[in-house]
Amino acid sequence: MKFKSNFKIIAPATISNLACGLDALGLALETPQDEIIVKPIDKPGIHIVSILNNKTKLPLDTNKNAAGISAQLLLDFLKKEHNLEKDSGLSLSINKKVAVGHGLGSSSASAVGGAFAVNEAFGSPLTKRELLPFAAQAEQIVEKQFRINSILPSLLGGIILTRDHASYDFHRLPLIRGLHIVAIAPTNIIMNRQQNSTKLPSQINLKSAIQQSANLAALIQAFYTSDLELLSRSLTDHLAEAHWKDAIPYFEELKNAALKNKALGCSLAGSGSGVFALCKNSLEAEQVAEAMKDIYTSNKIRHSIIVSKINHTGVQIA
Repeated sequence: MKFKSNFKIIAPATISNLACGLDALGLALETPQDEIIVKPIDKPGIHIVSILNNKTKLPLDTNKNAAGISAQLLLDFLKKEHNLEKDSGLSLSINKKVAVGHGLGSSSASAVGGAFAVNEAFGSPLTKRELLPFAAQAEQIVEKQFRINSILPSLLGGIILTRDHASYDFHRLPLIRGLHIVAIAPTNIIMNRQQNSTKLPSQINLKSAIQQSANLAALIQAFYTSDLELLSRSLTDHLAEAHWKDAIPYFEELKNAALKNKALGCSLAGSGSGVFALCKNSLEAEQVAEAMKDIYTSNKIRHSIIVSKINHTGVQIA
């Protein structure tokens, strides 16, 4: 099997849910992106040798890190099914640019990056889509939940609808040219999807469920017809936002500022602590970013903010 050494891959951040698509939608960002430098090592297995920007103390232990787990799972598979030498090993040096706990799909980017790195190192025997189970299993181990709607866009790029997680039934949606994403997050608040899930009610109001379904259907129609007005009307969450937003400082103010400055919609990035706004173009995105940033700056809340195009490629060699 052909071996490639000393290369770097990049795996993009994502925004999941997109207001009306709880656990169904995911979108890839052009920035930020995790980086992984891949080198051979003279001992078997996957070895994470360093993690830069490791503000949340992610473990170097391969068995506890999403990138390490997915990489090791794929390496074991290649040894078993593709006659890879048993003593094959790789070192991974990670630059963790996708912040943890801000709703940007940090663990998904890690899981996708690890699997892709191993596949590239040994001649790309699997397609990107065939890497999905390895990344999904790694995220499940780390996050204690099985979801692929954040993994998919990091892997494949674009915006993707997941109809069913267990059977990997997913579908790429068309994109409207020019769309930009703004995402802002308080740097000192790290939110965990597993913990946030306990805040969701076990039963939901029928009226809310119907409206959420209608919004999701309308959003899909909007993407297929490039109808920005319909897209804007669809970007409303009737299921999770009400139960998660109180943990985010000045959420309503951020949302109002974004909408006042012509954002198409604004809601939680994933389950938080980030807040995203979808905008028609880069100019309006910059205006929305300034308005949202002013909310946190004036209230002395340390924060990070990004303005990004939509990533159409997904994980790739840098």
